[in-house]
Amino acid sequence: LHSFLYGRWRHVLGEQQHHLQHEDRTAPSASPKTAFTAEVLAQSFSGEVQKLSSLVLPSEVIIAQSSVPGEGLGIFSKTWIKAGTEMGPFTGRLVSPEHIDLYKNNNLMWEVFNEDGTVRYFIDASQEDQRSWMTYIKCARNEQEQNLE
Repeated sequence: LHSFLYGRWRHVLGEQQHHLQHEDRTAPSASPKTAFTAEVLAQSFSGEVQKLSSLVLPSEVIIAQSSVPGEGLGIFSKTWIKAGTEMGPFTGRLVSPEHIDLYKNNNLMWEVFNEDGTVRYFIDASQEDQRSWMTYIKCARNEQEQNLE
């Protein structure tokens, strides 16, 4: 989880790491980044207009329509990614558990846990200007689907 907060995409295959300047800090990166403009995304997703002009993806992944009904866009691997590879950042506004509206659609929030397994806070990526490519990684619907820690 620390990798999401510190903004890393660290390759564990031992290859050289590149650096990406993000919010006045340098973060290691496994590969060149690919920037997508809103125009390219609008053409790619059956006319669905997305405001993702600043979205930057690692070259190992793509953004595409999810096959899960109602889920919209998702992130998909273009290549095998070794277990233990760290990805990030997941950006957004920090929200304490007592300020969560359980009746609201919170599908763009991730939970951050304490060592004892209790929820420490949530990271809310519902504001478009606070999103990163990690916003579009979907939560596993069950334990068998879990492939990202």
